[in-house]
Amino acid sequence: MTSFDDLDREMERLKAMSGGGSSLEPVLRGFHDANFQACVQQFAAERASAFQATCPDGSQPLIWTEYHKEYREMFESHLQTILHALDMTEDSFHELCGYIQEIEENLGDDSENLYGYIKAITSSEEYDSFLQLMFGEACMEGQTQEIQVLVPEGMGPGQLLAVDYLGQRYELYIPEGYGAGMTFCASIAIHS
Repeated sequence: MTSFDDLDREMERLKAMSGGGSSLEPVLRGFHDANFQACVQQFAAERASAFQATCPDGSQPLIWTEYHKEYREMFESHLQTILHALDMTEDSFHELCGYIQEIEENLGDDSENLYGYIKAITSSEEYDSFLQLMFGEACMEGQTQEIQVLVPEGMGPGQLLAVDYLGQRYELYIPEGYGAGMTFCASIAIHS
């Protein structure tokens, strides 16, 4: 375990790198790096079409969770790159965060804004945030979209069917002449 003096020195070293700001600022700045942001944009663009699936029963395609896993791994790998550039190991980073947490809890000193930084750094872990990124990439607000909707078992013409598309719920009436197992086309206006 690292001594408190060593952790204090590490905090000061990182603060100096951030121009006197938080000792966690250099880590967060690494995630805002233009090259990394371009990688995130490319990742989303390459997979966006998979997020245009119609989900009539509220479930989601399994590929979405696979893509989220890849997304999290991309962020984890980049964190390792950032820490390496800062001459830190993952263990020393965790130890530093624990030390900052202790300072906040025991001294009431929130000057490092630990929880704000941790939330920003770990946002890739949140599935709903990931979905919003992907849905945003897959559509444009106010756009009209034609979707194909499969009529589920037990439903038929004139019934109201709830359909999830791009993270939004739409209620559509099943047209005359369409029964279970058949697919109809519906126009929907994309909204946020």
